[in-house]
Amino acid sequence: MARGDFNSWNKKALDDLWVDDDDSASDSAPSMQGLSIKEKDDVLVVGIDFGTTFSGVAYATASEFVNGNISLITEWPGCGTEEGKCPTELFYEYGATSWGYAIPRDADPIRWFKLLLLKTEDLKEDVQSSEFFLLAKEKVRSEGLQPINLVADYLRLLWAHTLETIEKSRGAQFLPALRLHIVITVPAIWKGYARQSMEEAAQKAGLLAPREIGKTRLSFVLEPEAAAMATLADPDHQSLVEADNVWLILDAGGGTVDLISYKIVSEKPIMMEEAVEGTGALCGGVLIDNAFQGLCRTRLGRRWALLSANGIKEILLDKCEKYYKRQFIPKNDETEEYTVPIPAEAFVSTGLDDTSQLPHIKKGRIHFRE
Repeated sequence: MARGDFNSWNKKALDDLWVDDDDSASDSAPSMQGLSIKEKDDVLVVGIDFGTTFSGVAYATASEFVNGNISLITEWPGCGTEEGKCPTELFYEYGATSWGYAIPRDADPIRWFKLLLLKTEDLKEDVQSSEFFLLAKEKVRSEGLQPINLVADYLRLLWAHTLETIEKSRGAQFLPALRLHIVITVPAIWKGYARQSMEEAAQKAGLLAPREIGKTRLSFVLEPEAAAMATLADPDHQSLVEADNVWLILDAGGGTVDLISYKIVSEKPIMMEEAVEGTGALCGGVLIDNAFQGLCRTRLGRRWALLSANGIKEILLDKCEKYYKRQFIPKNDETEEYTVPIPAEAFVSTGLDDTSQLPHIKKGRIHFRE
């Protein structure tokens, strides 16, 4: 991200999310806006965290925000439990589009398409050569799809579910009475053209469709800035808000990791400025997933080819994503084992045990060590 881009908006108060703007449906080019509550309580702000691997939505009116009553969507189509986020995945079949948890377990969905908004020269070599990225790129090419249209399709489905959820929760008369301000998070390292593509995708998705109450406003906020503001605005963290304090924000996401420092220049309202120029890279969780899949594939050898799409998903999502990545704590103990259950279909032509090499496979489980 260019230095000038950040300095054009980094010194915004927490009160900037609700700034009135009747002249434009979206911020120019698109501009980066900070956070404001200067407007009357006739605006609903909807925050969309569009991630490489998972996406989430939260919403609140001005008065709700002040009182800390922010609603988070936790119910998703195809998901039987409450989850704060939904997989950023799409599946096209027979003219229909499935998304998130509603994608059939045995399907091979399109993933990581957020990364495809970036030009190849702006991607690190390890990202360009990662299996996940190459698969996403090839799938998009083979099906004649465009990255911006994929993002638009996902946002369209996410937005429809958001409106349905809000109406179900607040009643049919709630939304028509409020103007909308949509705020989408973007990585700090993204260049202007990528944000422009996000704005175009949002328009294609219908997020800015005309409404009788007035124009919908669209703005963007950097992911680490949003994380900092959300943390400092939390009533439980008010004791941490002191002028001249410097906060170091590490935002480790699915695709990008951003490291930025902010200095608090005002407590009421909260205002921050960049303390030291930030940095970031495309080295997020998808690269961990890629490496984990490589370890399993290498150890299983020919058995890996026997795994169905559902079997691979079981290893990567049910085991790696939901358990191992969240529970792993390096202990520098070579005897510490981490067992990874492998679906039985991988062993139809062999036994469940293979101790001929490390890591050992016992009873259909790979026993990895640090």
